[in-house]
Amino acid sequence: MSLQFEERSYSGQVFRPRPEIHLDPSAKILIVATPWGARSAARKAIERILEYLTLSMGDVEATSPFQRLSSLSPAGNNLRVATLLANDAIFREDNKNEYKAGVEIFACLFDEDECVFLQVGNPHVLLERGGQRLIPLSSQIDLAFDMSEGAQVLPALPAQLIGIDSTANMNINSFRIQKNDRIVLLSHSFLPASIFSLKPGDTSVDRLTTALASADADLAFWLGVLTVTETSRKANSLSDDANSVESMIRNADQLVSKIVENN
Repeated sequence: MSLQFEERSYSGQVFRPRPEIHLDPSAKILIVATPWGARSAARKAIERILEYLTLSMGDVEATSPFQRLSSLSPAGNNLRVATLLANDAIFREDNKNEYKAGVEIFACLFDEDECVFLQVGNPHVLLERGGQRLIPLSSQIDLAFDMSEGAQVLPALPAQLIGIDSTANMNINSFRIQKNDRIVLLSHSFLPASIFSLKPGDTSVDRLTTALASADADLAFWLGVLTVTETSRKANSLSDDANSVESMIRNADQLVSKIVENN
């Protein structure tokens, strides 16, 4: 699998922290950690998540202090456990006596043809695929949008963070990845309607930035675009396998017809 990633921050007139980003194309992992407070908390979150994911990749029976959920795939469970460990580390080490930092987290893991992603808070997650306009996969309304009245939106204020409580409210989803899929990540108080008017294939970082800034030039945002230029052999071979099965069926039909004729 081949992954390409581009990102951009837009400052606007209000504050929104720039995230810490970790992309490992060989391990097929992307982590976006947005710190609210000390930036070290975001780096700690990434480190803890990577530690457990590395351990689980080397040992499928890796022990966990947290229950695994039957409703999630192995990759989904690994992301969940890794994020819970990161949440626990920040809560106990950084916020033991007083709140010093919290982190919005997005973690994406590719396992064969499955793309599983987990998030707490921003970013919004959208998908561009096969000539379709942007498809929202997950939308996160923050407190700034929730508490605003009228057209004026308040400065960014997160609604969900890891590290501020012993538990974390996580959103976990998965879908089958395809070649040339583009996953758009947007840390913004809401999803501006202007980005849905973009034509298919017109979702470059430059064009998205222009559309977002034109919606409200005062609001800061962060934008990331992950492009899957190649998928796993398993995913790429699906069409070939289907053609092979179809050919086998045709040959079997011809063989049956000959047998009937001879009889």
